[in-house]
Amino acid sequence: MQANSGAKLGIGVIGCGNISMTYLRNAALFAGVELRACADISAEMAVLRGKEYGIRALGV
Repeated sequence: MQANSGAKLGIGVIGCGNISMTYLRNAALFAGVELRACADISAEMAVLRGKEYGIRALGV
């Protein structure tokens, strides 16, 4: 068994369509996980989700 260092695992969501809201909302339910970014082929959609969740947004 390993000791918990307190470090969080940073994750990002790729794809900011309708289902992304479920992923973004539920990420906070996992201890040790920190939502850091989202990305979408539509930069506008990524920016919208990024603003909603206070995370970095990237167009791809």
